[in-house]
Amino acid sequence: MAWIHAAEGAAGGVLLAIALGLVGWPSSSDSASRFALVVPCMAAGVGLRALLSRRRRTPIAASIEQRAPACRNIVITADELSSGGRVSERIGAVVNREAARIVRGLDLAALFPARNAIVALVAALGLWTATVAATRVSTAISLRTVLASSTSAATIDGVDVTITPPAYTGRPVESSHDPARIEALAGSRVKLVVHSRASSVAMELLGGHDTLVSSRPGTFSGEFQADADGYVALQPATRDARGSARLIGLSVISDNSPRVRITAPAKDLFLRDAHHTIDLAVETSDDIALASLRLRYTKVSGSGERFTFTEGEVPLTVARADARTWTARASWPLDKLGLDAGDLVVYRAVATDHRPGAPPAESDSYIAEILAPGGVAAPGFALDPDVERYAVSQQMVIVKTERLVARRASMPTETFADSSHELAAEQRKVRAEFVFMMGGEIADESADAISDLNEEQEAEGESDLLAGRMQNRGRIALLRAIRSMSRAAASLTTADLAPALTHERAALTQLERAFSHNRIILRALTEHERLDFTRRLTGTLTDAARDTRPAVEIAPGARVTSLRSALADIATLAATPLSSSSASSASSLAADVIRIDPSSKALQDASALLARASDALCSAISRLASSGSAMPWTSRARPELSVTKLGVTITRRP
Repeated sequence: MAWIHAAEGAAGGVLLAIALGLVGWPSSSDSASRFALVVPCMAAGVGLRALLSRRRRTPIAASIEQRAPACRNIVITADELSSGGRVSERIGAVVNREAARIVRGLDLAALFPARNAIVALVAALGLWTATVAATRVSTAISLRTVLASSTSAATIDGVDVTITPPAYTGRPVESSHDPARIEALAGSRVKLVVHSRASSVAMELLGGHDTLVSSRPGTFSGEFQADADGYVALQPATRDARGSARLIGLSVISDNSPRVRITAPAKDLFLRDAHHTIDLAVETSDDIALASLRLRYTKVSGSGERFTFTEGEVPLTVARADARTWTARASWPLDKLGLDAGDLVVYRAVATDHRPGAPPAESDSYIAEILAPGGVAAPGFALDPDVERYAVSQQMVIVKTERLVARRASMPTETFADSSHELAAEQRKVRAEFVFMMGGEIADESADAISDLNEEQEAEGESDLLAGRMQNRGRIALLRAIRSMSRAAASLTTADLAPALTHERAALTQLERAFSHNRIILRALTEHERLDFTRRLTGTLTDAARDTRPAVEIAPGARVTSLRSALADIATLAATPLSSSSASSASSLAADVIRIDPSSKALQDASALLARASDALCSAISRLASSGSAMPWTSRARPELSVTKLGVTITRRP
């Protein structure tokens, strides 16, 4: 009876699984999912049938008496006696013998037939099998429909990439077929040859769009210059529809400037006379190839604002380990330069590579100074050795401005403007030096206000000016020089060199006039106070308290917002049932991810994974449909898209 009840419950469970399948649950139609559904349904049916039979339980003896009246209640009586009925031992033995004889003559298969339960179970299993087969047939029809749509749409069969590096590098041309990522040196020409069954192929770059040219049926070609990290999206199209895009990452390797440094003596030198020889050592390297290495110097002679500048080069003996690594040495006798006491030489190494228009790379500058008599600092004073020991003179600013005016006709507009801005910065630097010496400049005043200064009132306000009117006039000259420097810097900022030169020369004239007076009021140096460590932690802390401020919620930036949107789209794609649009969705996501930050290695990898997922979807649909198989989507046929593969961690901070 238990086995019969189990068969009836299993049949009911199979019918429940069939009903769930007809209403569309589960959504997957593969055999594994169907089997995973029918087994728990059968188990639930068996359990439910056992529960119902227990509630309605009829003693087996009573069931036998109902189906075999010839037992004349002998079986029921024997069952009751075995359950504890009170009767004499002799009568009990007689009843049990008679009940055993009657039961041995019964046909239990006829009294409790299992045929109906077995037939019901077999019929339910057969109906379940038919339902699964019908679903597989519908899946095959859907695959044929997808194949029809995919074959009618345009596809890309292959992409040939040819990279031509810039001519100055001397590198050979590189070719590849169907690359996942293009790596090219900055300035390289990239040629694409696309083989596609389409009427047109569009090319999308990070900076714009273009349409490839069809050289012959099924072949399209185009070129672009690699100048920044990004991607190349190839979109085939026919007159009726657009196919799935092919995404190729683009990594641009920049040509770095040479690295050059002076390794010996690599420090400033202060010499008693010019009868010395400096042994110099220079090292330089480049990522591609070096073109030149020179050692330049600037001789500075004179004093005050009457400096003269002489430029030249020191002959070097260059040793080339290879095209990218050079070393040089030189023995530089200073006596040939005609240096006098107080003169100095500023020298630096300059290296260039073969990149056209690239600025030369310079090393740190060092000086060799011939000390003047009494040039040693007085006792009790010290100079920070890291502080710059020479300032750009106003005369040097004028010289550089005149040189820039002479070269203006042969310079590009942007280069000329940059050079003018650099001169403006130098002019402001010279102005700041004089403002510092004067102890801080007075509030801005017009030229009329400066000429109307009440010298007697100024002398009464500062005891340092009690020497007389001549010293006050020197101060006014310095103020006028500073004003002219400000106007010159403003003109240099706007690249207007003619008025800049006028203001620079006016400043120089005022400086010479100021230094011609007997005494100039300069900023006095104060002694640096030392910390008294015995007073530490001796103050009153009663007023000290913790400052509690509300935390400010900072809105996420555009990059974080874009990353979160990409993560959400990837999660949606991974959870959506696959269809003919899944490949195009994955391809669009790949372009969106790399567009967020083309230079990020993590986003480059994420974009490549999405592009491979798009290709896998297309090939899976084509293989299944071309084989004519009715095999539904399985976990093996479906490419995995995991949010964790993006490889980006977003941390929110207050």
